[in-house]
Amino acid sequence: MAINQKVYEAIIVGSGFSGISMAISLKKRGIHSFLILEKAKDLGGTWRDNTYPGAQCDVPSALYSYSFEPFAGWAKKWSDQPQILDYLRFNAEKNDLQEHILYEKEFSSSSFMENEGCWEVKTKEGDAYTAKSLIMAIGQLHHPKIPDFKGKETFKGNTWHSAQWNHEIDLKGKRVGVIGNAASAIQFVPKIVPDVESLTVFQRSAKWLLPKKNSLYNDKDRRWHQKYPFTLNWARHSNNTFNGVFYHLMGQNKFWKKLWQGVSLSHLKKSVKDPELLKKLTPDYPMGAVRVLLSDEYYPALAKENVQVNVDGISYITEDGIVTKSGDQIPLDVIIYATGFESNPFLKGLDIQGLNGLSIRNAWEQSTETYLGITTAGFPNFFMMFGPNTNLAHSSVLLMVENQAHYITECITLISNNRLKYMDVKPDFQKKFTRQVNERMKKKAWTQAKNSWYKDGDIILNNWPGKAKEYQKLTKKVDQSAYTFCQ
Repeated sequence: MAINQKVYEAIIVGSGFSGISMAISLKKRGIHSFLILEKAKDLGGTWRDNTYPGAQCDVPSALYSYSFEPFAGWAKKWSDQPQILDYLRFNAEKNDLQEHILYEKEFSSSSFMENEGCWEVKTKEGDAYTAKSLIMAIGQLHHPKIPDFKGKETFKGNTWHSAQWNHEIDLKGKRVGVIGNAASAIQFVPKIVPDVESLTVFQRSAKWLLPKKNSLYNDKDRRWHQKYPFTLNWARHSNNTFNGVFYHLMGQNKFWKKLWQGVSLSHLKKSVKDPELLKKLTPDYPMGAVRVLLSDEYYPALAKENVQVNVDGISYITEDGIVTKSGDQIPLDVIIYATGFESNPFLKGLDIQGLNGLSIRNAWEQSTETYLGITTAGFPNFFMMFGPNTNLAHSSVLLMVENQAHYITECITLISNNRLKYMDVKPDFQKKFTRQVNERMKKKAWTQAKNSWYKDGDIILNNWPGKAKEYQKLTKKVDQSAYTFCQ
């Protein structure tokens, strides 16, 4: 360890909802010796990066916000990207987090120094920092995924991923191809359809989609929420209760599936009258197997005369368009990839070395095992937020994030109060937790999807199989018997 180098209580990597929540939790506990390393020039994570037209949350604003910081000023029931980013900035400013954030400091590597009980963290810019605990708050969805289509490098038009939107290109009068039809595409496609000459959506599989019924909040609504804060809490509670309905879709409950599949198909048939298009947009798998989407605008947009939905599959890309597996040549000026993110492996491409130089890559080579999705054996004082098996497919992930911030703060306090060198989860507890999660997954609808970002091979690696309340109970208190402690 470098002489006179400051040793922080914690280093947080990432300044999205997870990182900000973690920092606020530490400060509330009186822990002020920490840094937040952020690779970009601004905070915000997902809500900083995704600026495509129509970017919006698919969780109601009252629920997609911190429980400790209800906000009366939401413009819509389901908020747009700019206001969500502003909400995050507000939380950072209110809690004086700017003094802790180091911008344009991209995590490069880290190694645990067992003798000192500290992590040495290095950045790609050549800086080095030391901390008792290391907290990865980088999320699951930040590596844009672009399929390796043959010939894609030969395309002479403009091309980009939806998470890296090129706002300098005017799409007016352009022939546009959109590859993908999931969460991002259903938001930006309706926004660009009025401008483009033609739009072709290249769809691999149809998605189950429900009406969103978004609505604006007027000044009267906002004054009401500000005067009576309990109304926001009620909205949060009622939204969370309603989302319990979606939890049943993730299982094998035939009644709920039949009911909501009927709602989805009715929504589709109201907007789409063409029998051929209707067939293309009707899913052939059970509802809940992949992410259920919400939109009032997507189906009407696809029914426009200048829009085509192609389900033939992409054979290869040429310099002036796409050739499908059926042999059709579709000329294009712009190709937009709405193909999601590389969610696996977790901590993709990061050099993290724990005890005896064990790398996280090697530790997870056979199986990604964790305890509570937060800690992993052989990596002391190392914590993850929004880690393996902690994504909620039926409600707001912020419910999980706040629980994780609480649990990690408890661990860091435990280390500090007992003057421990480190705490390391026991392999047996980790294996038991992972085994129980995997067993429960066998009863979930996610196993019935051939392709999903939830899966790594046949293993459901991203999602939590239970409700958020169950996870809250598990993370409320640190079970010290699950850890080895070193003085």
